[in-house]
Amino acid sequence: MRRLNLEALQKYIRGNEFVSKKEKISEKFPHFYKYWDPGSLIFVFTDSTGTRLDESEKELVSIMRTHWVDTASRGDLEKLGALYSIKRRVGESDSDYRNRLKTAIMSYKGGGTKSAIQMLVRMALRLPQDYPVKIEENPVVDLKRTWKVSSGKEWVINPRNIEDTVPDITLAVMTENSKVTDIKLTNLTTDEAISFKGDMLYGDVLKISNGRAMLNGKDATERLSTTDVPKLPRKKSKWQYKEYVGANLGVFDSTLFDRSVFVIDIISEVTFEWTARQPASFTVELQNEWLMKSGITAEYIQQLVNLVKAAGVKSEVKVT
Repeated sequence: MRRLNLEALQKYIRGNEFVSKKEKISEKFPHFYKYWDPGSLIFVFTDSTGTRLDESEKELVSIMRTHWVDTASRGDLEKLGALYSIKRRVGESDSDYRNRLKTAIMSYKGGGTKSAIQMLVRMALRLPQDYPVKIEENPVVDLKRTWKVSSGKEWVINPRNIEDTVPDITLAVMTENSKVTDIKLTNLTTDEAISFKGDMLYGDVLKISNGRAMLNGKDATERLSTTDVPKLPRKKSKWQYKEYVGANLGVFDSTLFDRSVFVIDIISEVTFEWTARQPASFTVELQNEWLMKSGITAEYIQQLVNLVKAAGVKSEVKVT
């Protein structure tokens, strides 16, 4: 008896694939054997033999149905679930239980590919196989970092980006009753630099964006050394802040007995803002309508995606 695959089984169930064994056997005899006559011995033989063979094949098909999640039901479906330690919930229908098993099997298979995750979401939400599920790889995020600096201070920036970008830079003088002159920011990794000529007093805020400088909300672009703001590379980079220390700072005065006045550091604040495409991350966008119809929460989909995604990759499920 020939082996049946799932596709052949489905055709058999629809009645489009198989002819009865009695008809196949009868076709082998000459017409004068009267295999078509119910009163003939050959008819009785082919009928009884063919019927038994048909029953045997139906039994085989029935056994095969119990081995596939798509066709198993009731206790047979629960036995398949036991292979993955997944029990039927109280009152859960075969359809719901089958769908949950299929998503679990997908999570065990893993893979982390875009198509695998899309298939998992379709299965969980009972969407058509070709239904478009939007996945945004390396999603865009707005980042902001602030440093307290004094002249000569160096720091390292990790942009968490897959491409170079140009940041918006904000500088503010934080030390009271102080003044800084000729501020300079340098990317020591790329040797790019930008300077702002002239004075900045305590409370002043300078913002450099898109090649323009705004000091306390007023255009001061002409005081920039260049309109080409240093890039923020996709890899880590080291930066340095410098300024001219003005004469308003106290210095040691040797003429006064038992009193020392030392130069103090002026503290400024440097803020970088940039748009980054996050590495090793993706976002799955779901429509709220899908969740409402399926009765499944976004948190559940997030758990499934976390099981399938590759290790070290960040995933996020967003509902629109």
